[in-house]
Amino acid sequence: MSYKINGKSFDAEPRPGQCLRTFARDLGWFGVKKGCDGGDCGACTVWLDGKPVHSCLVPAFRAEGREVTTIEGLACGGELHPMQKAFLGAQAFQCGFCAAGMVMTSASLSEEDKKDLAFRLKGNLCRCTGYHVIDDALHGVVSAEEDIAGSACGASLQSPLAESIVTGQARYTMDVAMEGMLHLKVVRSPHAHAKVKAIRKDKALAVPGVHGVYTWEDVPRLLYTTATHDDFHVDPDDTYMLDNVVRFVGQRVVAVVAESEGAAEEACRLVEIDYELLPAVFDPEEAMKEGAPVIHSGLRAESRIEDLMHNVFVRVANEVGDVEKGFAEAETVYEGTYFTCKVQHAHLETHGTISWRGEDGRFHVRTSTQTPHLTKNKLAYLFGMFPKDIRVFSERVGGGFGAKQEVLTEDLCLLATIKTGRPVKWEFTRTEEFSASVSRHPMKVTIKLGANKDGTLTAMQIRTISDTGAYGNHGGEVLASSLGSSMSTYRCPNKKGEGFAVYTNTAPSGAFRGYGASQSSFAIEAGLDEIAAQLGIDPFTMRRRNMIRPDDSVVSIWPFPSDGVIGSYGFDQCLDFVEEALASGRGEKKPEGDEWLEGRGIATHAQDCIPPTEHRSEAHLGLLPNGTYHLAVGSAEFGNGITNAQRQVAASVLQTRAASITMDFADTDKTPYDTGTFGSTGTSVAALA
Repeated sequence: MSYKINGKSFDAEPRPGQCLRTFARDLGWFGVKKGCDGGDCGACTVWLDGKPVHSCLVPAFRAEGREVTTIEGLACGGELHPMQKAFLGAQAFQCGFCAAGMVMTSASLSEEDKKDLAFRLKGNLCRCTGYHVIDDALHGVVSAEEDIAGSACGASLQSPLAESIVTGQARYTMDVAMEGMLHLKVVRSPHAHAKVKAIRKDKALAVPGVHGVYTWEDVPRLLYTTATHDDFHVDPDDTYMLDNVVRFVGQRVVAVVAESEGAAEEACRLVEIDYELLPAVFDPEEAMKEGAPVIHSGLRAESRIEDLMHNVFVRVANEVGDVEKGFAEAETVYEGTYFTCKVQHAHLETHGTISWRGEDGRFHVRTSTQTPHLTKNKLAYLFGMFPKDIRVFSERVGGGFGAKQEVLTEDLCLLATIKTGRPVKWEFTRTEEFSASVSRHPMKVTIKLGANKDGTLTAMQIRTISDTGAYGNHGGEVLASSLGSSMSTYRCPNKKGEGFAVYTNTAPSGAFRGYGASQSSFAIEAGLDEIAAQLGIDPFTMRRRNMIRPDDSVVSIWPFPSDGVIGSYGFDQCLDFVEEALASGRGEKKPEGDEWLEGRGIATHAQDCIPPTEHRSEAHLGLLPNGTYHLAVGSAEFGNGITNAQRQVAASVLQTRAASITMDFADTDKTPYDTGTFGSTGTSVAALA
C-alpha cells in the first residue's frame, strides 16, 4: 500500500484494524497525540487531503493514495505556517499537548469560520488555557513581549519550548520509539471489595507474544503509599503493588506484558480470577459508624486502631480561644453544609511510563510524573535498589494539575523490565484515567460563623469529612491544608476546626493544586457572604473588617511548633483590585434569553506556600564558555510555565536576556534534588555555581 505523509511517499502495510493515529506515530510522527482515542479531544488532528480529521477515527488503510499532513509537515520550506506564528505570538497553549491538533484545525479555518469559533473548534479540547489565548491567536493578538536584558521578570516572554510545541517537536512521555519494547496492560477488579481466592493464568500465557503474567505473588510484598511526599510519614502505607484484596472497582489485580498492546489485552481477557466478595461501604459518614465494613486495619504504629476500625486514617483538630463563648456573644450566627464531589483532573495526556535498562546497567524510567526525585526514591525502596541505580525523568508533561504526584504506572513498568530485561511501556487509556487514577477529594464541609452587628467575627467553627477512597494517598495533606488554610485567612479570637480523612470503597482520591484548601475555603467564603447579607454589609467591607494581619495568630493543624508566620501584607490590595475590576463594567455581557443567569461574587484565599513537611528545592546555575548560562532545576514542566518563570527570575538576577539561559529540568541524572512541582511551586531562585 502506498502512502504520502508530509510530502514523503512510501510503501507500508498497516496492522489489521489500525487507525491512522497509531500508524502515523509508528512512522515517527509523534506530533499526532493520543488524548481520548474516541474522537472527542482533537489532539490527534491531521489533514487528509487538506481537510482536518481526527486520525484516531480514520482507519489507516483509508489514507492510501491520499495526502496526509501532520503538524510536523505544516511549515513550508523552513518557514512556519502563519497559524504556527499566530500561536507563538499569542502563546496560545500551556502544557501544549493539545496545541498540535489545535493548530491543525485552526489553520484550516476561513475568515468566515473564525466568526464562530465555539462551533468550529468544538472538536478540539484544551484542558489548560481557558481558550482565550487561542481566540487571541486566531484573531491576530500578539502578547509575547521582547526579551530585554534585565527586564525578564514580569514580562510576557515566550516559553523556551514554544516553537517545539507548535511544530510538533516537543517530546511528551510516550513520544519515543525503542527497539524491542514490550507493552503492559492490567486486569482490574470488577468488585468494590473482595478477596482474591485463585488466579489462573495458563490461557493468558499461551497467547502468542505474551512474556509474563504477574500477580500479587510475583511482586515485592511491601506496603507503601502511592503518594509522593518528601516526608513519607504524612501518608499511610496502605498499598501493595498487586494485592490479594481489592478495595475498589478498577483496582489492578494482574499485570500482563506482551509484544503488542493487542496481545496484552487479549491475555488480560483470558486471565481467570475467583473472588470472595466482602461487604463494601461508599459513604464516608456511613464508613465511620459502628459496625461498618473495615477497609484497612493495623497499617502502621502511628495509626490508632480505634480510628482504623472506623475507617479513619487521620483526624486533625485544633481550637483557639473559646468557640462556645464566641457564639454566645455573637449577634448573628450562620450555619451551613457544603459538598464538593469527586472530580477527575482530565489532563489530555494520560498517565504513562516507559522503562528500560541502559547500557550503563542502570534502570531508566521516562514518565509523566511531577515528582521525579521522589518517584526515584520510592522505586528504590520498592525494589531494594540503591537510588543511584535508577534514573527518573519527565521530558515534558502533558498537564498535571496536581494529579501526577502518585506512583501509578512507574512501579509495574519497572517490575516488568526487571523480569523481562526488555523496555516496557504502559500508557493509561482514557477509561483508566477516569476509573483508576486519582481524583480530587470529595468533601462534606459544615461551618458555623458568629459575628457582631458591624460584621466583626466572634467565632468560627468548621468540620470537614474528606473521602480519600480505598487508599490514603495524599489524603492527610489534603485534609490538613483544607482546615489550616481556610481557618487562617480571617482573624477571629475564637476558632475551632475538626477534620477526618475517611476510607471508603470508592476509587482513590489524590493530590491537587493547593491541596484541599479551596474546598473548605469555599464554605467559609459562602458563609461570610451569608453573614454580610443578614447584616446588610457589603461583602468587601465584611472581608476587610476581618482580614488577617501581620502578627495575628494562625490556627495550625500540626502537633508541633512551626516557624510559619503571616508573610503576605497584600490582602487589602487584592480586595481593592477585585472591587475595582467588578465596578469597571468590563467583561462579557449576558446573552439574551431567560435561560441565562447572572451572578456577582467574590472569594479570597490565603495559603502558606511551604508546609512544614516538604518542599525542598535546589537550583544549579553555571556560566558556559560562550558567555551564556545553564540552569538546572528538579521540578517538572507540566504546563504551568514554571520553567519559563524560573528562567526569567535567573535572567533578572543576572541582568541578561532569558534566551541566554538554557535549562535542564525534571531529570534525576541532570538536575539537583527537588521535591517536585506541588501546586505550581518548585524552585524559583537560582544560585550562581
